[in-house]
Amino acid sequence: MRIVELDADAVEAHLDDLAQLLLDAHESNMALGLAPGLTPARAHDAYRHTAERLAPGERILLGALEGSVLVGAVHLARAQAENGRQRAEIQRLVVRSDSRGRGVGRMLMEAAIGEARRLELRLLWLMTHEGSTADRVYQRLGWTRLGVVPAYSTLPDGSLTANVYYYLELT
Repeated sequence: MRIVELDADAVEAHLDDLAQLLLDAHESNMALGLAPGLTPARAHDAYRHTAERLAPGERILLGALEGSVLVGAVHLARAQAENGRQRAEIQRLVVRSDSRGRGVGRMLMEAAIGEARRLELRLLWLMTHEGSTADRVYQRLGWTRLGVVPAYSTLPDGSLTANVYYYLELT
């Protein structure tokens, strides 16, 4: 397993794998910011949109490759506010359903934290569905749970869920 940075060309080369990550997530009732009824075309478009916004030091997409197959990804998005350049959001950490439970998510998060340190960021934050596997994983990885917003997101099954916010201070 190796973690690599994906530029726009790499996103296009791995577009089917990336789309499958989102489709697997929806099948597991994880929304990742996308409304219910996710189709392969919408999943492809979601990553094409991400690719358009990638920029060194600003928006970074990391992928976990097992051989030539992309089995996970995470997005690091630096804050654009002038007074917030010391922070970034972790977005859309996702692992293929047949690769979950093998440490892929941990490796991706460690790589994202490494990139954040390289960029001399001081704070990372993220949000996820309350009570989800990810909610428990972030706690195990040492992130601080900040708070919960009720009825924040619609899950793929159509139900509303609360989202929980986490942060990690970097030294």
